[in-house]
Amino acid sequence: MTNIAFILPAPNGGGAERAMIAVANRMAADGAQVDMLLVRREGPFLCDIAGSVRIIDLAAGNIRKALPALRRYMRAERPPLLISALVGTDVLALVGKALFRWPTHLHLSVQNAPVASAGVSQDALERRWPLIIRTLYRFADSLNGISIGVARDVEALMGKAQGGVPVINNPVDIARARARSAEAPAHSWLARKSGPVVLAVGRLVRQKDYPTLLRAFRIVRERRPGARLLILGEGQDRAEVEAEIHALGLADAVAMPGFDDNPFAAMAAADVFVLASRWEGFANVVAEALACGATVVSTDCPSGPGEILAGGEYGRLAPVGDAAALADAIGAALAEPADPDVSRRRAEEFSLDRVVAGYRALFAAHGLRV
Repeated sequence: MTNIAFILPAPNGGGAERAMIAVANRMAADGAQVDMLLVRREGPFLCDIAGSVRIIDLAAGNIRKALPALRRYMRAERPPLLISALVGTDVLALVGKALFRWPTHLHLSVQNAPVASAGVSQDALERRWPLIIRTLYRFADSLNGISIGVARDVEALMGKAQGGVPVINNPVDIARARARSAEAPAHSWLARKSGPVVLAVGRLVRQKDYPTLLRAFRIVRERRPGARLLILGEGQDRAEVEAEIHALGLADAVAMPGFDDNPFAAMAAADVFVLASRWEGFANVVAEALACGATVVSTDCPSGPGEILAGGEYGRLAPVGDAAALADAIGAALAEPADPDVSRRRAEEFSLDRVVAGYRALFAAHGLRV
């Protein structure tokens, strides 16, 4: 089998990191020699990397300083395949390949909607992502988008025909999600319910649009005074989100306990799972919530949630930034929960087995057996 190297900035609490770690773990379990290159060996998902995956600490602190360490690794190990899934490491790998003529097959898994994110992202590289795709991504040996929307974005930016960028969704480890969803939820609001609990899971950043979620929840709370909102996640906008909670008079009805390494138990126990994002690549948490049997509400943002929920067949969709519509959708979901078995069956469309098979087929087309 081909030796495989994955590269991440750090195993932090994002969907791309969780997805790539899951794919790496499965490929290693199936017999491949897999290295996980980390710009920084820190983050809540570090413990999720399987023992069969060799962790390579580039110890660079940040991506701008990582090229010398990556060059040393590539010269010493010469992996036939290098996979990157975040814009910072994409640029790092592309520059290294161009400068040092690495013979390694470089694959980029595009994990977010570049056009949608560029105008409003807090990340400097993401704001320039469309330009980076136009100028640099043609030097990759292969690409995939994690949703149809992402693939269409990349095709348009690169001047490719529709279908020129294959779609491989991010995976849900169904067995793990279901096993962990059976555990007792950590938060007391879910362990000992006194009213309906709405759950959100995601980083506290602009992309997730917590202000709209909070305004929507205030409307829900007016209609259902006993309702509570639990937000699991951490991020740079914590202070702003907390300020919004207090400004809306929701301090007693909203809890933000931080990152939870088992959000699946909360997904299974909550009455409604909600995502209010302005944009996504795939929205892993939506598929994960379905795997836990949750009733799901999401914004119909570009891109991912609408595809996962099949235009509303498997959950309710609301326009981006529309607090009133999001409140109506949450209220309807509370009044008429989804059938958990139907949700779980839908999640199987995004199983780890199917996703890894998709990557294997793509790499086989390039002469690589993984």
